[in-house]
Amino acid sequence: MTRYEGAGRVGRIRDAAVAAAAAAQGVDEFFDGVMRAARPVFRSEVWAGITVDPVTLMNTGGHYRQAVPLRYLPRMLDIEYREGDVNGLPQLARGPGPVGVLGEAVGGVRDRSPRYRDIIRPLGLTDEVRILLRDRYGVWGALILGTGGDTPPYGPEADAVARAIARPLGESLRRLHLARRAEAGGEGAAPAGGGPAPALVLLDDAYAPVQLSPTAGLWLGELLAPGEPPPSGSGATGSGATGSGATGSGAIGRGAPAGRTEGGLPPALYGVAAAVRAGAPGPGSSGSLASWAHTRSRGRVRLHAWRMDGPGPARVAVAVEPAGPGEHIALVMAAHGLTAREAEITGLVLRGHSTVEIGRLTRLSPYTVQEHLTSVFDKTGVRGRRELVATLFARHVAPGMLKDAGAAGG
Repeated sequence: MTRYEGAGRVGRIRDAAVAAAAAAQGVDEFFDGVMRAARPVFRSEVWAGITVDPVTLMNTGGHYRQAVPLRYLPRMLDIEYREGDVNGLPQLARGPGPVGVLGEAVGGVRDRSPRYRDIIRPLGLTDEVRILLRDRYGVWGALILGTGGDTPPYGPEADAVARAIARPLGESLRRLHLARRAEAGGEGAAPAGGGPAPALVLLDDAYAPVQLSPTAGLWLGELLAPGEPPPSGSGATGSGATGSGATGSGAIGRGAPAGRTEGGLPPALYGVAAAVRAGAPGPGSSGSLASWAHTRSRGRVRLHAWRMDGPGPARVAVAVEPAGPGEHIALVMAAHGLTAREAEITGLVLRGHSTVEIGRLTRLSPYTVQEHLTSVFDKTGVRGRRELVATLFARHVAPGMLKDAGAAGG
């Protein structure tokens, strides 16, 4: 017998949580059911369940009705993607276990954590627990629990439950994700029928827009706000956690409408831009990052961000486009005459993998990987990874956008 009631109760709570997750038809139902089942040990009044892109670990949606108030969102994004703090999702994903407790990570000196100082303590809480939901294929989401205040501390029994549910809930969340994609036609693509052109947003050092393509306002206005459910039939697995709360054309740089950062950006766009500027977007660090988000009426969109070097004010570019079948990339790479192996390696580069990681995934030596990349660079007329990502977008997705942006930037 341990200090808590015993392994028997932990097993019963685990079984109830796993059954609730398996029966869920959507992300809200998934996290509501899990938290009801785990209520005997997870008695947090402030909590969130998030979904992530398993490749980039960027937030793609989730359950936010019990999360921190929306006014804390800009600061939370700053900490997660620009400033950094303990128990970031990439850091936890690299660790041996699925659970991270903020107080333990800072050695009990909680004031060392900006997330504690600026969010947790002002809410009257004393700690934060993050539980990765991952299976053997990757991380699919997380439970984030605020503890303290009027709730009991996170103790041994709660920790035993957290570690017991992490993997089976990761498996259920992956299956739910794949089922919803299938219902949406395989890719959660935007509705057919000639939608708007892709958008390009150039941001300066302060993440203020310095140039927007003509359709940028429309696409940014389509991004969902935290906790906003996607329209039925969209194939979304949850709401756009880091999305815009504005409607219509989505005014940018006019204050901070609900669900946006202080500069007026949708948090989804801000998140990928800040992550790529920080130079730690997840696996590898090639200076580019691709993730996706949900929209109100146009299915899923891909968000491609890359750092920019040059004399102009722009320091990061973010492209927004429909997440159509194959992401257009198969046709693009075929047009350049890439071999099957070169296309495979290019796809891994676009997902941010390093040369060593590509070698491991393809079972090639780093030297052979680099030889293939040299051939890819020659065929596409670029000099390196960053330019490859930018060129694939500029030439084949939005012709002329980067040319105009470069002229404006000087």
